[in-house]
Amino acid sequence: MIGINLSRDKTGFHTYQDVLAELIDDAPMKTYCDSFYGYCIRYPEFFSPEITDEGFVRLGYWNHERFVIECAVLKAPDTSPIKVKMKEMATKLHAEDQQLLRDSFILSGPLYENGNKIEGYRYHTKFVRNQKLWVSYTLYYPESCKSALTRLFGQIDRWEI
Repeated sequence: MIGINLSRDKTGFHTYQDVLAELIDDAPMKTYCDSFYGYCIRYPEFFSPEITDEGFVRLGYWNHERFVIECAVLKAPDTSPIKVKMKEMATKLHAEDQQLLRDSFILSGPLYENGNKIEGYRYHTKFVRNQKLWVSYTLYYPESCKSALTRLFGQIDRWEI
């Protein structure tokens, strides 16, 4: 298991976020593919598979805080226009930021669980239509670490099925 250590060098003290960013930026990426639905996602090799099921995967990393990557298929067929689906999911997920793309959309905001806000945690997710199904690729992360997660946000934002 890879750990994060705070260290001192010629340039001075490295913050937890600096070391985390370096760890994420330098990590080889692995690929998880769901053979039934045909989607693949990439993730840093130090994330460990926690749950894998047809149409769902959860990968986690824990050091000082918890980081989770999930990919899920919304199994109820949906032919709603993209704008309608984005509005529905933005309301459900309490999205603060929304980005409509051609055949997908990106949402981000504070993390809620069972209607209760999880203080200090956020999510960043992309929904992509795959025929009549929607597939989501999500990162749940501590808000204090946002600046260290640029590579993962980019991975999600560029993702296609």
